[in-house]
Amino acid sequence: MPETEQQLIFERFARGSLRRSEGAGLGLAIVHAIVTAMGGHVELHSQLGRGSTFTLVIPLRKVEEEAA
Repeated sequence: MPETEQQLIFERFARGSLRRSEGAGLGLAIVHAIVTAMGGHVELHSQLGRGSTFTLVIPLRKVEEEAA
């Protein structure tokens, strides 16, 4: 994915110029919104002509056990 598109890919209705499939361009925007709401972030590593890797980083929070 070209670097110019990497900065826009998480916006609603964004579609890459090299797309190979149908879609409305909402998927990554939804993923980004959910992960951000959980206090995390999405990382993108891309090499033009080789592919892209998306990593979701979500903080782990310890849940207190309820008293029985």
